[in-house]
Amino acid sequence: MSAERPSGAPGGPRPHASAPASVAEQAAKAGAERFGPSDVRLGYVNGLHGVGGEVKIYLYNPGSFLLQGPQQLTLVDAAGHRSERRVEARPGTGKRILARIEGVDTPEAAVSCQAWELVIDRERLPKTGRGTWYVRDLIGLPVHTDAGRHIGALAEVHDTTGLDVWVVRDGAAERWVLALKEHVVSVTLGDKIVVTEGAVQEV
Repeated sequence: MSAERPSGAPGGPRPHASAPASVAEQAAKAGAERFGPSDVRLGYVNGLHGVGGEVKIYLYNPGSFLLQGPQQLTLVDAAGHRSERRVEARPGTGKRILARIEGVDTPEAAVSCQAWELVIDRERLPKTGRGTWYVRDLIGLPVHTDAGRHIGALAEVHDTTGLDVWVVRDGAAERWVLALKEHVVSVTLGDKIVVTEGAVQEV
């Protein structure tokens, strides 16, 4: 799941896809050493495109703001070395995402970027609109109903064809909440989430 992907009721880019298992596993193993608590990982370079130095990138959130125009990002290689680069991404054919990275203008340079992670400091993320929140800011918040019942803490957010399902856990108990506008009473970041009693589905 993308920490960058906004969740909310309603709106916000929601498409979600999982990284190929082998790459995801490698990234997970290296994550603790390469990334800090303020890093938001947007995706990684996963191939070469053409002969002009353009690269293919995998975005954890296919609806990422990265597709809205050039961005100044931090690139992190497998050893943890960092460099600030201007990255301009664009849709390719099918689900392919292509990008130009500042200073990368030959096939050889593009190949050397393989598996580099694209990272941004969380303070530089675009502001979310009313009624949308970044997933990373919601995870762990206690969830209450408008009847005053505590139902657990938000553990996961799943995207189901344009609709977020919030998974709330309280010990072994699991409950689901469809994140529709009419179901979300309030979200106070750093404090709690309040949803309607009728929105809670016992699993």
